[in-house]
Parts: sequence; structure tokens; C-alpha cells
Amino acid sequence: MSSNMPLSLQELTTQNLLKNELLADNALQILPKMFLPQLFKQAFEGNHVKAVRTIASSWPFPRLPLGVLKRRTTYMETLAVLEEIDKLLVQKVRPRDYQLQVLDLRSVGQTYMDVWSGSMDDWLPKTTSETQAVPGPSTTEATQPLKVAVNLYLREACPGRMFSYLIQWHNRRRGLLQLYCNELQIWSPCLQNYRKLSQKVNLEYVETLALHESYNPAFLFNLAPYMGRMKNLRKLTLSNILADSYISPEKKRSIISRFTSHLLRLEHLQKLHLDAVGFLEGHLLWLLGSVKTTLDDLAVTHCKLSVSEWNRLSEFPCVSRLQHLSLGKVRLTNLSPEPLRVLLVNAGPTLVTLDLEDCHIGDGHLSAILPALSSCSQLTDFSFYGNQISMVFLKDLLQHTASLRCLKLELYPVPQESYDSRGIPRMKSMRQQCDELLDMLKAIREPVRVFFGTDRCNRCGSRYIYNKTKMCDCRRRSY
Repeated sequence: MSSNMPLSLQELTTQNLLKNELLADNALQILPKMFLPQLFKQAFEGNHVKAVRTIASSWPFPRLPLGVLKRRTTYMETLAVLEEIDKLLVQKVRPRDYQLQVLDLRSVGQTYMDVWSGSMDDWLPKTTSETQAVPGPSTTEATQPLKVAVNLYLREACPGRMFSYLIQWHNRRRGLLQLYCNELQIWSPCLQNYRKLSQKVNLEYVETLALHESYNPAFLFNLAPYMGRMKNLRKLTLSNILADSYISPEKKRSIISRFTSHLLRLEHLQKLHLDAVGFLEGHLLWLLGSVKTTLDDLAVTHCKLSVSEWNRLSEFPCVSRLQHLSLGKVRLTNLSPEPLRVLLVNAGPTLVTLDLEDCHIGDGHLSAILPALSSCSQLTDFSFYGNQISMVFLKDLLQHTASLRCLKLELYPVPQESYDSRGIPRMKSMRQQCDELLDMLKAIREPVRVFFGTDRCNRCGSRYIYNKTKMCDCRRRSY
């Protein structure tokens, strides 16, 4: 039905202008500026390069969110806009209606039609640094440098075309533009890229830092001073930082000591995600002890925790008021349930999401944490797949969620009685038990989204979700 609806006057005007570029050039002089964002969007996505250049050269708004459109285009199309803006930077007299102050190259976290005329600084944290005014092309007053906001994703020794272009652009137009990085993600880090970043990008504005997939954890030693300058860092992620057998214990301690010493300087850290950080195993307490802020989000996943690390996890002030806690794939079978109980008690008034997926929790552990879990009154998402719980204790678990009125998503394991002696789910038994659990839950409260899932298949790793997905072929052949 919607495809047959007549086009609006604005849409018809836009289509006609883009079909006739000569007409577009003349019309832009008198076209109401409210038409320009939609016209620019369609011209950019339709590869009408001449129209894009013309509109960019007289952009009448303080902000241009080019990154949102970049996802649907090629690097060359984006480059055409950057080249047009570059011409304006060096002009002594700019077009009368030209108002661009922020070029936003970030591709996520915003909607094009909602932000093009918004505030220039709503994406910048408050810092002690201020951009200095420099002599610009205006004949009446100093002009602030153009702010270029970008999220950077650096892989291996090759920094990527956009990063390279921005660095070169900054060098050519020194004083006329300032680079701001909000999110920085690095794979296989290169020291040369750190130096370029520190010289060209104001690291004070980095709010999200993620370090991925390194087989040489010594990079943490080189990165530490740069991380210490990220005064407004809110989220730090370390993933797949693997142990290196060639690094001596003394060198390892030196690396971690330097890294954590700069972690102490982060006064705004709110989220800490540690995923498969084999290099840090045995030193997680050192790391958490260096966090001086109160975290609202802690994820320790795919990690092997020692008894001492687990027993002391709940003691740190930084985990006292969590809103989000994930311990996915941390095997808790042979560890005491007490630290988890204390974590849930402390975070009870604030906890919103809890992920205990694939922790291999048994009936005994569940029984120990149930009273604390029932006190998490703000909980909206609870993931408990991949734990070995009997039918009796699953019923007890559901009874303890009676007071959790905010729950919107619940992921439970199918009862252990649903499996045969080989660990293969028995469909008939599982169907009867899951239906019984659902009926019981509906009698207690009104659930929103509830799913029951099997353990992961040993061969393909997939999980069967009752009444949601199909059983994998591996298990089908096992019947």
C-alpha cells in the first residue's frame, strides 16, 4: 500500500532537481534550506556527485552527519565531499550561507534527519582542553577550526584509507581543522599508529577504547601512556589478548604494572569488558584494583578465573553498584557461589541485565544465589542458558522471579531431565516440561519474552531454542 502512495511535493521537487543538474545549480540559490538535508541525502546515495559538491559547498547548517550516509556508499563518494569542504577551508571569503562547523563521519549512534541542524557539541564530553581560535578566512573575526568527528578502526600495520586521509588532511590544513575521535578500536596494534593518533587527534575526547586479538601482549606496555591521556574514557574493552609463552613472568608483571598504573588515571571509566584475556589470567585482581571509579557495566567472559580471583571479585568498590553484569562462559562448577551471591546482593537495587550463560551452574549453586537474585528488582534481561538445572530447581527459580516485574527477556536452560544418557535432547519430554514451566510462569506473573534453550551442540556449537529454532543436523542424526 505504501508503495502506491503519491510522492510529497518535496520528494517530487528533489527528484526533478537531481534529474537536471543545471536546474539544480540555479535552484539551490533560492531553494528553502529545509529542503537541503533530504536533497543532499538522495544526491549522495544516488551518486549525483556534482549536486553533492554544490550542496556541500554552501551547507547552511552547523553540522553535517556524513558518516550515517557513508554506510551505503563507497570511499570515493565520501572523498568527493571532503575535497569540496577542503576547498572552502582555504578560501578567504566563504559563501554567505555557509555555516558548517562540525563534519561528523561517525556511522553509528545517530540518525541523519535528526541531527543535521542540532547542537555542535552534544557529542563531545566536557574536558579541560579547549580548541583555540586561529586566524581564519573571515575578514571580521577569528574562525574556529572545523571539527571533524570520527570513529577509528585500525587493523594491523595498515591504518585504513580514511585514517590515512584524515592524517594527511590535518597536515595540509594545520590550524584549520581539528580531529576528534569518540570511539577507537584497534586490532594487532602498531606503535606508529599510536604516535600518529597522539599527534593529530585529541585523545581527551576518546570515550570508547577496544583492543582486540593480539598475540603479542607487550603492546599494552606501549599503549599505556596514550591510554592515560584519554581522560574521558568511559568504556574499555580487552578481547582475545592471548598469553605469550616467550614473555617471562618478570616481563609480564612489568607490562601489567605499567598498564594498570595508567588505568588509575581514568576518572570517568564506567564500563569494563574483558573477553578471553588469557594474558591477564592470574592478574585480574590487580586490574580491578586499579579501577578507581564505580562501574555500571562489568563483563568478564571466556575467562578462566582462579579460586582466589573469584573469591575476591565481589570485594572491589568498583563493582558495588553494577547495572550490567556478564560472566558468560566463565565456568563456575568448582567455584564457591558466595562471591556471586554477594555481587547480586550489592547490585540488587541497580542491576538491569545479568548474563550467566554457559557458566555450568548446577542446582546447588542456583539454590545459594536464588534469594539474592530475587532482590534484583530492576532486572530486565536475564540470560541463564547453558546451566545444568533440574526441573525441580527450575520451578524454584521461576517462583523466585515472581517479584521481578521489570523482566522483559528471560533465557532459561531446558531441564536436565530433557536429555537422554548421551546428552541428546528428547523432544517429547522437553516439550512437556517446557510447556509446564511456561504455564507455571504465566500463573505467577505476565512474562514478556521467555525462551528455553538446550546446551550447545558439541559438534557445531549451535543451541536449540524450544519453539523458536530448528534442531541442528548433528543432533538429528544422533536419534
